[in-house]
Amino acid sequence: MELTWELDSLYPSFQSEKYRQDRKLLAEYAEHLNQWVAGHLQNRTQNGKNPAQAIEQFLKQYNAYKSVYLCLFSYAELRFSMDRSDAEAMNRMDELEDAAAVAGEAHAGFSKWLAGITDLKAVIASSAYLAGHEFYLYGLQRQSEHLLGEEAESVIARMQSTGSKAWERLYMRTLSMLRMDVQIGGQARSLSLAELRNLAYDGDAWVRKAAYEAEHEACRSVEEQSAACLNSVSGEALAVYELRGYASPLHKVLKASRMNEKTLEVMLEAIEESLPFFHQYYMKKAALLGHSGPLPFYDVFAPLAEEGPAKITYPAARDVIVSGFSAFSPELGEFARKVFRQRWIDAEPRADKGNFGMCVDIFPMGESRIITSFNGNYIDVSVLAHEIGHAYHSSCLAGETMVNTDYPIPVTETASIFCENLIHEELLNMAAESETLAIRERSLSDAGYYIVDFYARYLFESRLYERRPSGPLSAQELNGMMHESMAAAYGGSVAPATIHPYQWISKAGYYMAGNEFLNFPYSFGLLFSKGLYAQYKKRGGDFAERYRSFLAATGKNTIADAARLMDIDVNSPQFWREALALIAEDIQEFVESV
Repeated sequence: MELTWELDSLYPSFQSEKYRQDRKLLAEYAEHLNQWVAGHLQNRTQNGKNPAQAIEQFLKQYNAYKSVYLCLFSYAELRFSMDRSDAEAMNRMDELEDAAAVAGEAHAGFSKWLAGITDLKAVIASSAYLAGHEFYLYGLQRQSEHLLGEEAESVIARMQSTGSKAWERLYMRTLSMLRMDVQIGGQARSLSLAELRNLAYDGDAWVRKAAYEAEHEACRSVEEQSAACLNSVSGEALAVYELRGYASPLHKVLKASRMNEKTLEVMLEAIEESLPFFHQYYMKKAALLGHSGPLPFYDVFAPLAEEGPAKITYPAARDVIVSGFSAFSPELGEFARKVFRQRWIDAEPRADKGNFGMCVDIFPMGESRIITSFNGNYIDVSVLAHEIGHAYHSSCLAGETMVNTDYPIPVTETASIFCENLIHEELLNMAAESETLAIRERSLSDAGYYIVDFYARYLFESRLYERRPSGPLSAQELNGMMHESMAAAYGGSVAPATIHPYQWISKAGYYMAGNEFLNFPYSFGLLFSKGLYAQYKKRGGDFAERYRSFLAATGKNTIADAARLMDIDVNSPQFWREALALIAEDIQEFVESV
């Protein structure tokens, strides 16, 4: 069974005729969009006579452009994710981002034009095509208040390609080239940062500590470059969002996420209340690993000593996932079979791959591609299930136009973590009794990662944007902020002196221009999926069908409205507390059972 994916159906290569034709078509679409906007902005009165026809024209052209762009960019991104040293793939992504900036100018111009239509409701009602884009069009009208003039937006889009995007690329290249020599098993090995991070899960305590120290040294060696990148990306975000009238980068993120501030507030309050439960878990883990006091940070993700050498083959992992998914829904099980059968997954461990699981959805093809590193550990099965969950979510939006497939970031983690829950149960059912404790502990470790670790990352990013207006921050200042944030989240359950202060370097999310606060959405996804899973266990019946309808609705609803389809009020503190209580019960059982 092959562990590499099939990409030829997308494009055989960058030099293929198919790729060249689509690249040419993309340029034509971008130019047509700009010509359309220029003509309509210059002649508002005439086009006001039939705005429905004008809006339809733009949307159809924009959807066509997005379809081609997504295929091209996905291919370049997938090639780069396979090999971080692939300079050609990086250059192609750069070219495509330049093209996106041109189309972005047209889209901004259209949004400003759309804002001038006072009777949008009547216009939408006059066209079946526009009715299918109602949510998107109303959203554009609301967002137009944060758009500057056409010329200003054009300047910003063009400058970002040599500004924040360039700093982001420099950061990515810098980290992809990092290598550290580490003694493992009596042999010196030159490891990438991704490989060092993977060793945090190694069963050998000496290896975990050695990898932690090597990662610290690797980050220290690029601290000045990384600080320059982070200061530049965050500084630009503050400047641009202020110009556009946002109160803060977080305000912008919440707007883009279709999430109100109340939802974030009540979720964070519930998380803060729950931290003592997680601290209890980490202290228990420290004792089980033989520590007399708090847990060293390099052992936060350590497997328990009882876990042993048990391994699972890739075909067996496939069977576990298909079986677990099928028990929930035959449709979900068949979807998983298709993912493996059609080779959507690149699971082969390689040094040049990134340290992450990722799913890239290629909507025009009706397919996705998934990248993981499968080493035969039980956690690798959970990662596969997680990424297939992402692909399934996207499949539920099949048939939608491109602009209607964009669902809020906090919701993106819901289906993936829900699928993890399904497979957690399946792994417990199949594992030997001697292995179940380790599997349960791994589930708690993952929960702590999504809640405690990501809460720390949220605190750090909040502090970054509070302090950045006063000027660039030094590497030492960034270290101090990260240490403070991690200590606030982990409390006394982790030894303060062992906290890795350079995590602002090893977490790529901080450098992804235009994608600020990629932290609380993961906490949202875990807790929201926990609430959904509890519903499933209680109700059964038609839950799978309702759940699929909910996923299909996420592209054209706010988070609150989509949640109501599952009878959930995301603005209720009680919902979040109950979701966290489920984890607290598991922690209590773990603490008392060993």
